[in-house]
Amino acid sequence: MTLTINQFASDWRYGMFDMLAKVINGELPHMNADEIHRKMLDLVLGIHSNLKLSDVERNKLNTVWKRLKAWPDAPLAIEKLRIRYTVVPLTVLSWSIGVNCSKHNRISWDGLLSCEFLRQYKPDSGAYIHASELFLDTDPSEIMMCAAHTRDLKSAMNAGFKSAFIYRAGEKSLETMTEEPTVPLNTFDISATDFTDLTNQLLP
Repeated sequence: MTLTINQFASDWRYGMFDMLAKVINGELPHMNADEIHRKMLDLVLGIHSNLKLSDVERNKLNTVWKRLKAWPDAPLAIEKLRIRYTVVPLTVLSWSIGVNCSKHNRISWDGLLSCEFLRQYKPDSGAYIHASELFLDTDPSEIMMCAAHTRDLKSAMNAGFKSAFIYRAGEKSLETMTEEPTVPLNTFDISATDFTDLTNQLLP
């Protein structure tokens, strides 16, 4: 099967979430995102056999997740929001990926929470509840989850969080694999067209 760059990246990225779901369900042993990405890389290359990489090359390629580029409008928005709010990412990615990507994009946070250190992974409601306990005992109702995936937001809302949907062109729902939101946008406390819009709504 001929492999395009876009297909390769898509299969690798979304395949990681499929494998993570199996880890969450107990079908696979516990692994963090770095380990899942590496195992998924082998599976993707096994299907798309036109790309040949050695183990050394695969290990090196797997580090690309630590150099992901942020959305262009995100760093400035985060910097502005931190003036008034405590801004902390809650990610299913590893702490190592979070730290290295933040440094790569020169983004400073007030903290960084990886689900690999929590009792559960998102979208399990326990991940959000445990995260709220680590926010200096902050009540869930005082926390707003900001995300481009409606599944993430719905799960956070079920845990008592407020919610802000941020539209990102080309970002697919993990449920439908389309760009269409899976629920009406008025479901959320805030619906923003981009990070600048989100900042303007939160910092009137």
